[in-house]
Amino acid sequence: MGTPEFAVNILQKLIEDPTFNIRLVVTQPDKPVGRKQILTPPPVKEFALKFNLNVIQPEKLKGNQEFFEILKKINPDVIVVVAYGKILPKEVLHIPRYGCINVHASLLPEYRGAAPIQRAIMDGQNYTGITIMKMDEELDTGDILLQEKIEIEKNDDVITLSNKLSELGGRLLIKTLKNISNITPIKQDSTKATYAPPIEKSEGQISWDMTNIEIYNRFRALKGWPGIFTAYKGKLLKIHDMEIVNEKKIENVQNGTVIEIDDSGIVIKVKDGAIKIKELQLEGGRKISAKDFVNGYKIKRGDILR
Repeated sequence: MGTPEFAVNILQKLIEDPTFNIRLVVTQPDKPVGRKQILTPPPVKEFALKFNLNVIQPEKLKGNQEFFEILKKINPDVIVVVAYGKILPKEVLHIPRYGCINVHASLLPEYRGAAPIQRAIMDGQNYTGITIMKMDEELDTGDILLQEKIEIEKNDDVITLSNKLSELGGRLLIKTLKNISNITPIKQDSTKATYAPPIEKSEGQISWDMTNIEIYNRFRALKGWPGIFTAYKGKLLKIHDMEIVNEKKIENVQNGTVIEIDDSGIVIKVKDGAIKIKELQLEGGRKISAKDFVNGYKIKRGDILR
């Protein structure tokens, strides 16, 4: 059971291992995507169909007797859940012989919830990892089966880190499934729990009163969607590439002010120094380099981004 790209690599590893017989793939329904709202299947469905796997996409799980009966008929040894996006009702949890196993992209009990990768980067964490856990009726509170830590490198963003964690998650899941009868589950210490709620689009809006590290971490964490953005002359301005500039703290200049412009970017004053915008996109326009933006929109020193 899974939906986004993160789950695809893990499904691939299960397909490639002859030990496992995948009887069913459960994913979310197709959804409208883009300006034209084209109905688009989730990545897991597209990948599963390439291997002629049986795929179903229930609209809801709670009280879905038809879905429960399908699972009971298959009589699975285990159900693997990877970023599926729906809460499993207790009727599903009790069907498999070995229960439902979740691949979660954090070192539980830290970052329980829907956005553990983004939240870890946004918080400036140096490490994260994968937890394989046995699911219960609450959110990411089940017993830990296996866990492994990896470093978050300073230039990692949500895309690169997701790829690393998906690779790790696949390896750790295979190890778990092959030794599931011999693994002693470990209870989570809920007193140490932290949470990773879903990302809201509004979180992409930059406050120039933040530090340059905070802004850079948000840029890394929200790359792709929703991205980070500000405003220029009343229009939305998306920032597609940026870097920290080691400027000394500048007094008597409002945060968000353009303090320098060169061929490599537009330098903006922030709480504790500056950041350089290297690639950007004004509302209604296309993504362009900072140099082209300066030439086209005549932004200059002293202009203020909101």
